[in-house]
Amino acid sequence: MIDLHCDTISKLSKPWNKGSLLKNKYSVDVERLEKSGGLIQCFSTFFFSGMIPGRLREQCSYPIANRRIDVFEENISLCKGRLIHVKDFSDIEQCLKNKKVGGLLTLEDGVPVGDSMDKLHHFYQRGIRLITLTWNYENAIGHPNSANPQKMEEGLKPFGLDMLEEMNRLGIVVDVSHLSDGGFWDVAKYSRKPFIASHSNARSVTAHPRNLTDEMIRTIADKGGVIGLNFCPRFLGEDKISRISHMLRHVKHIYDVGGEDVLALGTDFDGIVGTLQIKSCDQLNLLSDALKKHKMPARVVDKMWQENALRVFKETL
Repeated sequence: MIDLHCDTISKLSKPWNKGSLLKNKYSVDVERLEKSGGLIQCFSTFFFSGMIPGRLREQCSYPIANRRIDVFEENISLCKGRLIHVKDFSDIEQCLKNKKVGGLLTLEDGVPVGDSMDKLHHFYQRGIRLITLTWNYENAIGHPNSANPQKMEEGLKPFGLDMLEEMNRLGIVVDVSHLSDGGFWDVAKYSRKPFIASHSNARSVTAHPRNLTDEMIRTIADKGGVIGLNFCPRFLGEDKISRISHMLRHVKHIYDVGGEDVLALGTDFDGIVGTLQIKSCDQLNLLSDALKKHKMPARVVDKMWQENALRVFKETL
């Protein structure tokens, strides 16, 4: 299994936390990943700084992001060889060969980069291999998703276009989840490598601006990217329950629109609230069993669980 997004590192960064990536009370840890066939878990370094204005937000988020990376590195040590920090595809090959779990580090929101290519290189050196370009606030890269149609049309800024090119060159996966529609189309136009929506669903099924239109789904598929199914209740349905039945509707729609090669997982574990029918990484078999019960071919489920994301990592890292 490859999961393109979770927020467990943010949980482990809290002063009152008593767990580790090896074992904790949250939704993702190495012990459960090992038992459930986890191959690669993408760990987000998320930092809420939305109430802080402009440049100050960049300045505040930079040390927070670095501290999140410190926590990840400390936990790699605590796992004593049971979790490999994935920095290139050869690390993934080692995970496959030795049946180890890999952790791929991500930035959820490029705001710590500011408008500095030096900071982008700094985060690359620290092991960041996937960047969600925006979160829910504007940054120096571009504009976020919005219920305001005019804001939704805003695209990448000049630095965002330069950063996109450099991410392609370095081997950092470009993630359009949380991005405005205008920003999405800029990425689709200018990215030379496949890009992903790490944790987004289908807007035709649930009309939320965080979800993808059918045209976007087809475009990601055409570009060789993937869409990670998000388990957040708001993006799945109209109530506060993350239901497997709602997941099935989104998977089927994305499959019908974009084909079998665009499907992936992006659970958003430890970053979502509400009642969850699938509460942790070791319960993902409930979704795969439901997909097969509803006549999804085993071949397609295998692609969604691992093969599609593996292909993207091989082409981009």
